[in-house]
Amino acid sequence: MKVMYLLIASFTLCVSVSAQSELIYKSQAWSSKNGGTFQNGTKLSPSKVREVMSGNSEALKSYNSGRALLITGCVVAYPCAAMLGWDLGTRTGGGKGNGTLLTVGATGTVVGIIMGFCGEGKMKKSVQLYNSKMSNNTVSYQVNFGFTQTGVGLNMRF
Repeated sequence: MKVMYLLIASFTLCVSVSAQSELIYKSQAWSSKNGGTFQNGTKLSPSKVREVMSGNSEALKSYNSGRALLITGCVVAYPCAAMLGWDLGTRTGGGKGNGTLLTVGATGTVVGIIMGFCGEGKMKKSVQLYNSKMSNNTVSYQVNFGFTQTGVGLNMRF
């Protein structure tokens, strides 16, 4: 009977140790449809990611910085791309374009795209940092059942 309680306790411990799972980051800079941060196959909102990372201040700081860069990059790139497209459309249609509009639009688009990719890199790095710290804090053990020299035995390795 004691063996049965030990088995139940060890399997309960296995389940509780594996309940915390890694985060997975997928690219999201220019399309939020398929990108984001996932845990157990479920997409997490930015506030939920912050909640999950709250125990790791370094990863949280990197995530917040990356998110701010990503949002700023999108805010800069989209309007500048519209200005660039407007001027190129005017020139293609035979009109006289505006040199300032073309320069500002092209520069802003490039700067915004670079900021977006830098932000994504920081967010991806924060997820990797969180996962590496999480794997260092988990208890690793192995349970083996089998025959020994004196009969049937249970072997637990930590």
